[in-house]
Amino acid sequence: MSPLLDYDHRDPEQQKALLAANTAALGGDTGTLLDAMRTAPDFYFAPMAQVRMDHWTRGRVALVGDAGYCPSPLSGQGTSLALVGAYVLARELGASPASVADALLRYEERMRPFVALNQALATENPGQGPSEESLTVAKNALTLGDADGWVV
Repeated sequence: MSPLLDYDHRDPEQQKALLAANTAALGGDTGTLLDAMRTAPDFYFAPMAQVRMDHWTRGRVALVGDAGYCPSPLSGQGTSLALVGAYVLARELGASPASVADALLRYEERMRPFVALNQALATENPGQGPSEESLTVAKNALTLGDADGWVV
């Protein structure tokens, strides 16, 4: 985990200077983006974060997607996790309409390992992205096909 930066949260000029100093060597279109940043009328600067919740369900309520799994934008998995989570939740609810509590428990048990592997992609290689092996493992951590009696 990277150390937290020490900066004035109310000083956008200091934030812009900090961002420029830490990204100028990236190459590509970075210079153009930094120039646009300096003159932008709206500027947002905050740390990248990823929340890991102990539970996504309580009673008859379930969180899905960003509300539950909170993937960092650095993972690149927000949409994928949301779509898969909605699918798994719908399948579990459909499989036992008489027991929402059981369906929610199975939803969380089925999704948790998949979400954990996908969240880990954000922190595996800071500044470089995850390895192909990690991407493959995360992608294949949940089966939604005929082997489980599910048809995609």
